[in-house]
Amino acid sequence: MNYKYFAVICTLLVLCSCTKMDHEYAPYLKDGEIIYIGTPYKLEAHPGRGRVELQFTQSKDPNIVKYIIYWNNKNKSLEVPADKSSTIQKVMVTNLTEQDYTFEIVAMDKDGNSSTPASALISGPSLGANYEGQLFTRSVTVTNSRKGMSLAFVSVDTTCKFTVVTYRNIGGQLVQKKIANMAALMDTLVDIDPLAASVDLRTAYVPVKGIDTFYAQKTETMSLAAGRYVCTGTMVDVTSASLTGAYPWNVTLRQVGPRTLELYDEDYTKDVYHWIKSGTSNSNYGQFGVVFNLDDQYNVISVVNKYGQPSGNNRAGELDPSGINKFDPATKVLKVKYWMNEKDAHRTSFDEVMTMK
Repeated sequence: MNYKYFAVICTLLVLCSCTKMDHEYAPYLKDGEIIYIGTPYKLEAHPGRGRVELQFTQSKDPNIVKYIIYWNNKNKSLEVPADKSSTIQKVMVTNLTEQDYTFEIVAMDKDGNSSTPASALISGPSLGANYEGQLFTRSVTVTNSRKGMSLAFVSVDTTCKFTVVTYRNIGGQLVQKKIANMAALMDTLVDIDPLAASVDLRTAYVPVKGIDTFYAQKTETMSLAAGRYVCTGTMVDVTSASLTGAYPWNVTLRQVGPRTLELYDEDYTKDVYHWIKSGTSNSNYGQFGVVFNLDDQYNVISVVNKYGQPSGNNRAGELDPSGINKFDPATKVLKVKYWMNEKDAHRTSFDEVMTMK
């Protein structure tokens, strides 16, 4: 091959390639080269009530003079000056409806150059009534005692900050007590009106990385007869003289409805059963647990079996109308008489006095 012609062909190919390359990039170079300035980083979104606080670390680029915050597909924006006194900048975006948002943070210099598009995106929610409506007051079991109303709080996570308990004291004045301990705890309102059957709870929450406090409110009611007792009395089983009552007996009247209490055995079964003695041995009646129904004046109006009326072994509860059958809120004593029926006949009679601890 003639090397002179080969050199000419190679030169033409190089010239053609360069011309094609210049043609492809020409549209991008017609306004000069594109300059991108420093991008903000370490972005955080802090949820609030109808607002979101954005936090980011500013680039060390000394030419940055401001930031533009975009959201709602860039239909909304907020412009803030760069903070030269700190590396971390915080921006509050307000007047937001309750929903999730994605924010783009764009740095700008004095010549109009920006940081790389879509290089600083952060999402976070604006919170409001819907979020607050899903919150619950701190879970608590409310019972009565001789010292006052007892509140047994469950443990909570760190989003729960405190609970305020509002009640009326013996003098009829409203009192507020703040519970800030997040661990499970027992507290007794010793100065509460002894006839008070409810307290108001208001629990405060701050969401993770949140900037505002949200609240859940509830009135917690109880039966004044709900509490721990020492039970004394007599028991007669007509089928066997060897079956007797195990008195004195530690029990809890546990509230399971507005005016319904079940008799919980603290000493033997640790459940809703009636503890008895068979000779000298501990025992209980199978499939028989006592449930008291009271009216609004704390009269016992019925006694039923927790396990059915009748249960699978044909046992049922029945109130004996000859008893006092009443809880006295002043003395905190319940006196009640009832039967355990078996196959529709009175098998065992109970005449009991329960004195609140």
